[in-house]
This record gives sequence, C-alpha cells and structure tokens, in this order.
Amino acid sequence: MIYTRNAQEKSWLRWAVILLTVMVAPSDVFGQWGFGADAGSADTTAKDSGATSGGGDGGWGMDGGGSAEEPSIKRAPYVRFVPPYDSMREIIFYENIIEDEMCENCGADSLYWRAKKYLVQRLGKEGYKKMVVEDKLAERIVLTVTTPMVCRYGQYNKKQEGVLEYRLTLRFKDSRYKYQFGNFIHVEAEEGLSTKISRTYHEHYMRVKKGFQYTDRYLLAADFEVNDVVTGLKKTLQQPYQPDEDDW
Repeated sequence: MIYTRNAQEKSWLRWAVILLTVMVAPSDVFGQWGFGADAGSADTTAKDSGATSGGGDGGWGMDGGGSAEEPSIKRAPYVRFVPPYDSMREIIFYENIIEDEMCENCGADSLYWRAKKYLVQRLGKEGYKKMVVEDKLAERIVLTVTTPMVCRYGQYNKKQEGVLEYRLTLRFKDSRYKYQFGNFIHVEAEEGLSTKISRTYHEHYMRVKKGFQYTDRYLLAADFEVNDVVTGLKKTLQQPYQPDEDDW
C-alpha cells in the first residue's frame, strides 16, 4: 500500500509539473507541443506566401524570370496608293508615248488597224460600237469605256464593285503612238427601295482624308485596268497586222 501510494503521488506530481509548464510557457513552446493552432497556421501561411512569391513562380514557368516573353508583332504603316495626277487640270491622267523606229510596217495606218482589232476583241464588236466617241482612220480612236469594277482582296480574291467608266484616247503616227486614260468614274447602284445610280469621280477617292484604306481599292482597280490594256496594246502593236476576213 505504501509503494502504491507513493507511485500515485509521484504521478500526480509529474502531471502537475507538466500542466504548470504548459500554462507558463511562451507561445513558441505551444507550437513545439502542437498547441496553439493560430501560431502554427501563421507559420504555415508565411511559408506558403514565401513559396508563391519571388522565384517560386519561375520554377513553374509562369511569371518568373525563367519565362520567355512572346515577341510583339508590329504592323507596317499603311501607304496610300497615288495614281498619276495632272496638277494643271486636277485630274487623274495616264499618258505615254510608245515609239519604235526599227519597227517594220509600222505606219500610222497599220498601227491604227492593229489597235482597233485589239480593242474590238477586248470589248466585243457591239461593245466597241457603243463606246466609240471618235474613230478617224490612221489618226486616232477615242472611246468611253465601261467595264466591271473588279476589286482585288489579296492574291486570289476578287469582287465586282459596280462599274468602272473611263475615257481612252489613242493617237497614231508612223512608228509611234500615244495613249491617254482619264475621266475615271465609279458607277454603282445605291442601296434602298428606289434604284439610284451614283457616279463618283476617282479624284474624290484620291482626296479623302479618312477611310482611304477602303476607297484605295477603286483607284487600284482602275490602275490594274489601265496596265492590262497597255500591256495588250504593246503586245498587239509589236506584231504584224493580219486582217480578218471581214476587213475588206
């Protein structure tokens, strides 16, 4: 009984010392013994914040120094198309003289017939008759040409945007000829219940201050038409004239 009582007293004394130590110990001791959830959570939060700041993100390749920034793509500034312009008359005007002194059988009459043949093939016989303004043998041909206004969007996309009207003048002399293109007009039907036709001179498109990225397509369509006609004329007038069966 004596030994049992002494053991009990020692046990109670041990627990009293532990309890007293816990009550008097500072806050860091609580963390060591597992008491005081606030201290432990604060320490964990500090560790977590340390892990997610600074170089922590770099390890994951997010916003840290180890991540590579994507190169920014800069667009080149838009450059307006400026067609040939006659400042004296204030009109868009294409003009040139083609001369070949070494050409055989290139008299004014021969050049006239070659040019007329090319234009009839391009515009059709009936179309040529409707468009002709003046047709003087071996001297000049004057036409008011109407053709679809074909706008190009990229290399392969094309779309008709109304009708292109312009004046073409060809003058002939021995071994040389002159071409002139002017009076470019964009003709299109206005949207609405009533059918109205608008006629816009290309000089207006050339002078606009806003939205010229949109209107330049009409100037470019006219420029393409001029270059196409000139290319065809040069090729035709370099070849010897071969009259058709109807030319007699």
